[in-house]
Amino acid sequence: MSLFKNYLLSLVRNAGRDKFITLLNLLGLAIGITATILIFVYIQDQVTYDKHNANFDHIYRLEGDFFINEKQDLTAITQIPLGPTLKDEYPEIVEQTRILPRRDFYFERDEDTFKEDSIMLADSTIFTVFTISFITGDPNTALIAPFSMVISRSLAHKYFGTWDVVGESMKDMEGTTFNITGVFEDLPGNVHLRFNGLISTATIEEQIGSERFNDRSAGSFWNVACYTYVLMSENTTADMVVAKFPEFYDNYMKELGDQIKASFSLRITPLSDVHFQKDELTWDLPKGNMNYVYIMAVIAVLLIVIASINYTNLTTARATSRGKEIGIRKVGGANKRVLRSQFLGESVVMSLVAGLTATFLTILAMPLFNSLAGTAFSFQTIFQPTILLFILGISLLTGLLSGLYPAAYLASFNPVSILKGNGVSNKDRGWLRTGLVIAQFMISAVMIIGSIVVALQMGYIQKKDLGFDREQIMMLALNDTVIINNVTAFMEEIERHPAVQETGTALSTTAPGRFYGKQVMTAETNDGEMGEKAFNNCFVSYDYMDVMGLTLVKGRFYDREFGSDFTNAFVVNEALVREMQWGDEALGKQFIRGVNIQGANNPVGEIVGVVKDFNYGSLHNPVEPLVLVCNENANFMRTLSVRVAGESFPEVLNWVEEKRDEFSPSYPIQYSYLSDELKALYGEEKVIFALVISFTVLIIFIAAMGLLGLSSFMTTKRTRETGVRRVMGASQNQILYLFLSQFSRWVIISNIVAWPLSYFAMKNWLQNFTYRIDFPFWTFIISLLLSLTIAVVTVSWQSLKASRMNPAASIRVE
Repeated sequence: MSLFKNYLLSLVRNAGRDKFITLLNLLGLAIGITATILIFVYIQDQVTYDKHNANFDHIYRLEGDFFINEKQDLTAITQIPLGPTLKDEYPEIVEQTRILPRRDFYFERDEDTFKEDSIMLADSTIFTVFTISFITGDPNTALIAPFSMVISRSLAHKYFGTWDVVGESMKDMEGTTFNITGVFEDLPGNVHLRFNGLISTATIEEQIGSERFNDRSAGSFWNVACYTYVLMSENTTADMVVAKFPEFYDNYMKELGDQIKASFSLRITPLSDVHFQKDELTWDLPKGNMNYVYIMAVIAVLLIVIASINYTNLTTARATSRGKEIGIRKVGGANKRVLRSQFLGESVVMSLVAGLTATFLTILAMPLFNSLAGTAFSFQTIFQPTILLFILGISLLTGLLSGLYPAAYLASFNPVSILKGNGVSNKDRGWLRTGLVIAQFMISAVMIIGSIVVALQMGYIQKKDLGFDREQIMMLALNDTVIINNVTAFMEEIERHPAVQETGTALSTTAPGRFYGKQVMTAETNDGEMGEKAFNNCFVSYDYMDVMGLTLVKGRFYDREFGSDFTNAFVVNEALVREMQWGDEALGKQFIRGVNIQGANNPVGEIVGVVKDFNYGSLHNPVEPLVLVCNENANFMRTLSVRVAGESFPEVLNWVEEKRDEFSPSYPIQYSYLSDELKALYGEEKVIFALVISFTVLIIFIAAMGLLGLSSFMTTKRTRETGVRRVMGASQNQILYLFLSQFSRWVIISNIVAWPLSYFAMKNWLQNFTYRIDFPFWTFIISLLLSLTIAVVTVSWQSLKASRMNPAASIRVE
């Protein structure tokens, strides 16, 4: 105990003797550990998606793999009868549940109307498959009856002010009353399927009839509508069920599939893989990107490495100040093992103090981190057992990593040489400090270049010409029957505003950035035959091209003067022309919206126009073939686009609300701006960009602190040399150049090493985008100049002090 007390006193005395270096060491470690804790919290949240489910390892999502005329289409939603039929035929499936998404529900409460966008319809078996904690109500019976409903604790408090609401009811604006049969705890933040309420699928069965809802005819297996999950029995794998599916396909789907030249394969994805699903699935839910998790993990490692390098550099650099202590301890009988233990222990204690400091810094930084990452972590998250264990573990690891080399180095000193007054030679260890400083600035340079490239790509996405006017479009949801029935008059009223151009409104089924439906259609090939293919499609009104600012490259757009356009004319994009290999012969090609089988008699039309490709989806993917279908039925097309001139959105919105109120609608107005919706497509990239920028700044700051401490120590140790040089005639500028040139060489070398590393890393990241910038090689010069500036500013303070000292005083120092 007395020995430990002696070591502790030695640590305190040495820390107090050089408070500046101690503070830099502690601050560097604390900042590095703080950032690493925040990254760990983020990563843990990502990799534990859906793990709260008790049956996590046995839950799978059914997905569709359609091939229509040799074109593949993967879907996250499946056919309504698929789950129940598979359960009936395969004993490996213990239970199945279907979840039908709904875009919006509007509920009335007293005099207020509320829109809810996270209420879905679900089978009563959902509580058997998933773990959903009930506060009140019976999960076994809660969703059996038609018009029954379970809601979350937060939704219950929103409408009723309490969670004890079983027996209460909620009424939507269509007059349907739903009976509340249960209240469940709010779902964790890391679940892929989020909802605040569930309505029984028995409600749909009651509304459309049991025979139609439970239909298992061939046609019902070729329409997708719901998310389907299955609970597998023990010792059962997805491959066991998939292997049996060809027989299932032959029994239920093959006959119709052969007629439309299509096939279907079943995909079964473990729940553990759903959040990081690599394949692009139609109708998929928001998901994560494991590559970004890896990026954050690498940044965390780099932060700890840089903080540890600081400690190693500063500890070995000031080794001479502890030479006599080491010599006396060795003469007193301490061997290398004892000394290594002492110095390694000092490093671990310093790191544990930094870890404790980092815990408080993490709590303070959590709100800022939440705003950057779009998360909702509370300070209580830090006190979870796994997080506390991580803090302890990373603190110990950092202490060991930082202290291993300094402990071995200090313990190797020759006591006889030290006590004779010969001092400690640092010349043989200079290469190590040089290498560590180069490593620090190499990491900083890579992060600087990476941040610039990410910023340029994000700017390119926001400014790229998408082929339509994204900045001038306001979109209104036609959610009210009164407005729908009077949509022509409503549009005319909107167009009376001076900021809305004469052809300033148009109807459509969807909008760029949203989901585009896919349908099997029939098109004439170059050899005159008619073939089936699946194409994305959007129903649009006559003025859609002008309102959206599309460019016509061949033929014409829809025109009211052509009475047959509604049934016999089609406008397609260039991507569809390329896929059909029509070349310059697209106009006049026969086209059918659908497939004429089983007595169907869809009219045969022709291609009358081709529009220039426009990016109606994410820039991650190429433009896919698209058919714009003429229609003016507002019951079918629920999106009203309004083209607004200049910066008049507030005035036009007030005008729209005023004119809308004149029709006495029941539903509240629902609107959005197209530019905002398109920006939301890249929310994940924006989060990563914000985090990378923030942690890059921290890495540079930690590296600069280490450089400051190292320059302070080196200028102090070279005080006598500086005095001699001044006596021999060296000017202040020459002394300053002496110090700056040494550090500048290190920075230049570090950048040269960083350039190829950053090039290959960022070139690989850019491959995630179909539309991307070329790698900007000028970022190499920027990183070099920025690194040099940071180094010069950091080192100049200490170097100037050394160059301005009185030579006589400098020589007397040693």
